[in-house]
Amino acid sequence: MMEMQIHLQEPTLRQLKKVAQTTGIEEEQLIQRAVLYYLDAIQKHVEFYEEMNAWERLSDEALANFEAAL
Repeated sequence: MMEMQIHLQEPTLRQLKKVAQTTGIEEEQLIQRAVLYYLDAIQKHVEFYEEMNAWERLSDEALANFEAAL
């Protein structure tokens, strides 16, 4: 397992500690969950843009084929 050190700004650290106390979830586990949640959201965003780009390329190709057929 790769270890990483992070530095949080004071407001974020206070909020992390508060949520950890409230939920009973360790701070490290909360950070791990937050990172995984964020990465999943970003991946869905990337996949959406890749799909939109694919549709754009397909649309350009269809338009070019249509114009060539005229």
